[in-house]
Amino acid sequence: MTELTARKLLLDLATARPRTRYSIAALCRAGQIVGLSAPSIRMAATRLHDEGVLDRDGRGSYTLHPEALLTYPHVRDWAARHTTRTPWTGTWAAVDNSTTARTDRAVLRHHDRAVDLLGFRPWRGALHIRPDNLTGGITALRDTLQATGMAPGAAVFGVHDLDPAHDTELRGLWDTAALTTRLDQTTAALTASLDRLPTLTAEEFAHESLLLGSQAIATILHDPLLPDDLCDPEPHRRLTTLAQTYQDTAQAIWAQLLNLEPERP
Repeated sequence: MTELTARKLLLDLATARPRTRYSIAALCRAGQIVGLSAPSIRMAATRLHDEGVLDRDGRGSYTLHPEALLTYPHVRDWAARHTTRTPWTGTWAAVDNSTTARTDRAVLRHHDRAVDLLGFRPWRGALHIRPDNLTGGITALRDTLQATGMAPGAAVFGVHDLDPAHDTELRGLWDTAALTTRLDQTTAALTASLDRLPTLTAEEFAHESLLLGSQAIATILHDPLLPDDLCDPEPHRRLTTLAQTYQDTAQAIWAQLLNLEPERP
């Protein structure tokens, strides 16, 4: 499970309720609930403001500035990801990044994160590939990759008419058994957490829900949404449905603990 830092706490809160105004007192209270100091929260808020990720008004309140986060559109739509799958015709989508210098580590880091979030897997050097089974096809993939940090010189294109041996090789790029296990284990963890809810204080559940909710969304976001031919889609749908219920429950408790106003339209 990812380590919970002050920066991650603030980003998790802000992206979960992007139209909510958080006072610094509320953010420090959130830090207290999860065991983070007020100075660390204040420092993280200041740095995120300096980076343009959080907007601050004259009263010391913060709201998310989504445009500053390259991956925000991807994160924002996590609950609807499963609806973007389309019937697969057996063709592939590829990204070639052979023109970016290996020494340009920042560009490569953003590029690798972008292709990973879209479910691509490396194949033969600088090439990444995935089934072409998402809504909008190659054009939509290209637009999304460009918006989320793909290297400027990278090319996105379709791959058709592979010989059977290479097609079989591509189909084996994903460990589908591990993907399914991860989805099922996360579903089980959320179920157990909801079952424990009556025995926990609001603060205890809030802390637990922040960690498990973040893990669940990360699991959903990193599911490559493979075609039915390659991976059963039902574990993803089960987790998404449960995660939405879990997040609604957790957000209601967090809003009460932090005395948050309803989200602005």
